[in-house]
Amino acid sequence: MNVLFKNIPIGTRNQELVEFIKFNFTLGSADSKDLSLSSNGISMMEIQDNFTHPIEQFGIVRISSSEVAKEVIRQLNGFIFNKNKITVRKYHTRSASNDPRINNKAPKGVIDQRIKDRRETILVYSRRV
Repeated sequence: MNVLFKNIPIGTRNQELVEFIKFNFTLGSADSKDLSLSSNGISMMEIQDNFTHPIEQFGIVRISSSEVAKEVIRQLNGFIFNKNKITVRKYHTRSASNDPRINNKAPKGVIDQRIKDRRETILVYSRRV
C-alpha cells in the first residue's frame, strides 16, 4: 500500500523520512518488526500552489503489508516533524481521464445561456471613464 505524507518540511530527503517513520512507529508498537523501509521505496514530490505560491513537499512511501500501513497511518497522522504537523493517509492514484472538470458534459444550450446571462447584466458598481 502506498502511504502519503503531507506537509513535510521543505528539503527533507528520503533517508530522513525513513528515519522519522522508523523511530516514531516503533514507540509502543508490536508490529514494528514487520516494518521494513528503504529510501528506494520513497518518492518525494514538490508542488507549488498557483494562488499563494508556497511550495509544499509530499512523500509517498511504499509499505508492503496493508495492516502495517494502516497502523502507520493511525499512529503517525498528526505527528510533529521538524515543527510541522504532518498528515498521513492512504495514497490514491487518480486518472486524468476520469476528472469531471475535464470531461464537462453540460448541454450546449445551458452553456450558451449562462454566457448570454453574464453579458446582459449591468454592472452596479462600474463607472465609465
